[in-house]
Amino acid sequence: MISSFHPTTEDVQSFAVASVVVAICFWAFKSAGWTELPYYLLLAGLTIISREIGQRMVAQWMDAYIDLKTSVEGSATSLFGAFLALITGLPIILLFPLTSSFSGRKYEHWGKSIDAIWAKRQYWLTMGGLTTLFAAWYVAYLFEQQLLAEVTILFMFFQLLPFNYEAIPTSKLDGVYILLWSGFTWLTVMGITLIALVLTFF
Repeated sequence: MISSFHPTTEDVQSFAVASVVVAICFWAFKSAGWTELPYYLLLAGLTIISREIGQRMVAQWMDAYIDLKTSVEGSATSLFGAFLALITGLPIILLFPLTSSFSGRKYEHWGKSIDAIWAKRQYWLTMGGLTTLFAAWYVAYLFEQQLLAEVTILFMFFQLLPFNYEAIPTSKLDGVYILLWSGFTWLTVMGITLIALVLTFF
């Protein structure tokens, strides 16, 4: 099995596009100057890589594969929010630039004790990413890195939204996988995220 920590070219391209989209959205949300845009790009990259590390750690343990994909409709929705923030001056932000898909190869699991319920494995994969994302927020909050704390917890909040409907212009978000397996866990994680949002912004 190829290591989950060796991303494909498509993964790297999706990471780059998603980082740019998140950076622009957060930059518009904060009404920052043009010269600060590279710094916001760094913050966005750190945020997305925090999620990726968690998911790929779990994928390596489970012999699973992760494909990071740019969400065209989600990116368009996010950039539309950034456009509204720029022209209105209001603190508007939408963050739906990417989605992840998970897969496994049966022959790689022969002779191993593997849970056959795929929905549970997807749940653990998404929870892995959200756990490291929350850890990144906590470290940033603890060391008073305000901007990094803001973008990580905002990104986590939007990833937790259980959107997977044609009427909503986003791709399948992490919250869908969690809600599918455990509604109680989704409520708990969303509650913790909302508390973290309040602590960060107020």
